[in-house]
Amino acid sequence: MKQLLPLAQSLLPLAVLVLLVGACSSTQYALNQNAQPVPARANGTVETRWGALPTYKADQGNPLVLNPQRIPVSPSSYKVEVDLLVERDGTVRDVALRNSSGIPEIDKVVTAEFKDARSRLVLAPTDSAPYVIRYTLARQLAVADNRSDAHNDYHFVDDRPMGTGAPYWGKP
Repeated sequence: MKQLLPLAQSLLPLAVLVLLVGACSSTQYALNQNAQPVPARANGTVETRWGALPTYKADQGNPLVLNPQRIPVSPSSYKVEVDLLVERDGTVRDVALRNSSGIPEIDKVVTAEFKDARSRLVLAPTDSAPYVIRYTLARQLAVADNRSDAHNDYHFVDDRPMGTGAPYWGKP
């Protein structure tokens, strides 16, 4: 029995590693599951820094395959607007920043992430390419705004005297 204990202890890290690999692959599966190609629908022509180009959209869902874990989180809300120059096969050739977030570091990371993105749109043989996808990325910072949400806000201080709150367990 004592001989089995060291063997079990040496196998424990291996079991943890197997569980971690399984968790990573299921996350990757969930990200790729939403990456199914969708038919492109013409959405007119837009003037961009590359000239006047056609733009397409998807009837439902996001037209891009993005890794949401690589989108930056900031201590404040931000909004970035970009134009993506996309090839017929869905690769993003170039990214133009239309409206900055006001935070240069975030603009840089978001622009790089969009360069690594892929379009899910499938063009008809008669559709023109390259084309443009206009994309707005907005991140909101949620803040507690009333007493019921205050327990989630570490800045909140409940200054009521003890014993003045609501009764509990049916006792007055």
